[in-house]
Amino acid sequence: MDDGSPPDEVRTAKEVAIRSIALFAVIGLAFGAERPTVLDWLSENNLWSELAPSEAGFIDTPTPSQKQIVNSGWLSERLVVLLWALGAVKQLPPANEQCDTAVFQEILPPFAAVSVPQFISSAGLRSDEELIAMADAILDLHWEARDAKLKGREPLILKLFKNATTRSIGSSDMMVLTGMK
Repeated sequence: MDDGSPPDEVRTAKEVAIRSIALFAVIGLAFGAERPTVLDWLSENNLWSELAPSEAGFIDTPTPSQKQIVNSGWLSERLVVLLWALGAVKQLPPANEQCDTAVFQEILPPFAAVSVPQFISSAGLRSDEELIAMADAILDLHWEARDAKLKGREPLILKLFKNATTRSIGSSDMMVLTGMK
């Protein structure tokens, strides 16, 4: 059924790598990096055009609001998914936990022992099947959380995590979450 929206598209490894680096700059600023250093680094690496308008607005604001800082810090949850897609992160954190942002400095320039061009040229993606499966799983988790909020109940994912004390969420749990059999 055609709903008028564009078809899903798997981005290239180069596009995902560039987007990852640009997001890292925004997140770094949200976590206290010096604004002039970030501005210079973005210019030196021709990354300004890779920022979303809201991200560029945040970076351009000399004194961002606390809400802008918090919202930009939450972009780390996007970045960890991009790094997972590139295979730089082995697995995503559980849906009820924040990602470990310290990992970013181990992977991404300017902190990692790799330049921006090297990071981009060496990037490779997981298989399309893995990427699409993860996108579907994340969408299902998002819908479950939204549906729970609308119905005033606890999300199923929280119930699963409360019951999973020493084990990780497995494929059978994902089948429960996604309604697959």
